[in-house]
Parts: sequence; C-alpha cells; structure tokens
Amino acid sequence: MIDLRLRSRISDGELDQKIGKVITPRDWNLVLTGPATIRKPNGHPLCVYLPKALDGIVTRDMYEVLHGLRGERTENRGIASGSPRVRRGNQKATYSRRVPSAIIGAFDAAGREKYCRLTAWTGRNLPQWQTLHPLLRAIAGNLEQHVPDRYAAQLAEAQRTHQEWVVPDTPFTTVTVNNTYPTGVHTDAGDLDAGFSTLACLRRGTYTGGHLCFPRYRVAVDMHDTDLILMDAHEYHGNAHVTCTCGTQLNGMCDTCGAERISVVSYFRTKMTACGTEEEEQQRAVQRRENRNATR
Repeated sequence: MIDLRLRSRISDGELDQKIGKVITPRDWNLVLTGPATIRKPNGHPLCVYLPKALDGIVTRDMYEVLHGLRGERTENRGIASGSPRVRRGNQKATYSRRVPSAIIGAFDAAGREKYCRLTAWTGRNLPQWQTLHPLLRAIAGNLEQHVPDRYAAQLAEAQRTHQEWVVPDTPFTTVTVNNTYPTGVHTDAGDLDAGFSTLACLRRGTYTGGHLCFPRYRVAVDMHDTDLILMDAHEYHGNAHVTCTCGTQLNGMCDTCGAERISVVSYFRTKMTACGTEEEEQQRAVQRRENRNATR
C-alpha cells in the first residue's frame, strides 16, 4: 500500500468558492487507483483507500436491501445536495433539491423528534436492517486494521452507549445510503470528531464520473464495486456528476440502462451516548405526544 503525505493544499479563499457546488475534474490533480493511505500536511490521515476490500462480503440480499432504498428521497441534505436551500411560500423551513438518500439505523434526539429512536425505515424493516450487519462488521474490521486509533476512540463511545442503538460488534450506530447523485462540497455533521467515517461503494451498469474528491487537497478516487474508503469526513468533500451510457446526468439510478452507484456511509452519531434505553426513549416519545395533544 502506498503511504503518501501531501505537501500542499489550496487556500481557504479558493476552497470557499467551491463549498456547496458540485466538483468537476478541474478540482483534482491526483486520482487514486490502488490501495493508498493519504495523509494531510500535518501527518494526520485524510483517507485510506481499499479497493475490493468488501469483495466476497456483499451478498445479493445485501445489495437488494440497499438497492431497495432508492425510492427514499430527502430534501434535508443542505449543501450536500449540490443545490441551494430555498423557502416555500411563508414557511420558516428551507429545503434543498430532493435526492435519493436514506438514513437507517439509530438516530439521536434531533430535529422535531426530541427522543432517540430507530429511523422510520429501520423500524419497519428490522430483518432487512439485520441483513446488513455482516457488511457493517466487515467495514468495522477494516477500520480497526487501518486506522486503529480512530477505531478505538469510536469504539469507546459506542461502549458508553446503550447497546440497543449500536450495530453489534461495530462502533457504528447509523448508516446513510446515497444512490447515484452528485453531492455539493460539504463536511459531515453529527458524527464523532475523534472517529473516522467509512464509505463503501456498490456499482451496477456503466457510467462515468461520480468521483469522490477532497478539493482542499485536490485528491480524488473513482470508486468501483465493493471498494471501501476510510476518511476524515470533517474535511470538505463531494462527488462529481454521474453520467450513464444514455448520456443522462443522474439523480438516482437510471431506469433505462440500470446505471447505479450506491454509497454506504457508516458512522457513530455523537449524541447517541446521551440516549436512554429503548424503553426509556419510547416512554419519552409517548409523553411528548400526550403533551402535544393536551395543548391542542
């Protein structure tokens, strides 16, 4: 495996011009094609690219579960959607472009729901969620092997968390599954600063683009089927447009030619350590509903 320490990066002013925008080939000089550890100028790891690390791990059933999430769309990805947030009429809330992205697993007491819970899809599809656990354990094993200090920090937080919310034998609580869309340059929020994020890629059909890029360092990787990258998701990153053989820039799988790029992002949500047991959180949810009904 190549171990490369970068010597330069672009200026903050130049980076600011890219935030929220979809990257293009002009944003990178180096494309990783083989196993590599890339370090920032200060020596800290930026990413570890592991081609085919999950070959033989991903089963047809796992793919079908992840592929089946393609109909789940959200307007809450913010600048990661590659579009500006807009306000509808007189509403206070703002929305971004609808993209095929789903959060599965556990979620902390954030947003309007002030209690910890499994996401709606997870609660409805527990057997399918459990089908993914061997994949998540394999990802965790690679994290432990290649970034042991970050793995240890994340595992320590997972061990402080009620185990109902943690994927067994991993330091993960939550997974974001994205299907075939470009992301604006962004940093991830809500995951553990001391940990490390992971991104697995599943590909079907033929397409060009979709490169994952760290524009501050002008480094990119064209991830292929069953590739895994371990990465500092608090560094700005984004994905280029995906263009299928039909000539279409995709926002979701191509229904004509079947081109598809699924990214599976596994992480530990920082605030999960503050969650009670599943029973305690369910009681909190019931109490909130009763209080809400009493004020109507």
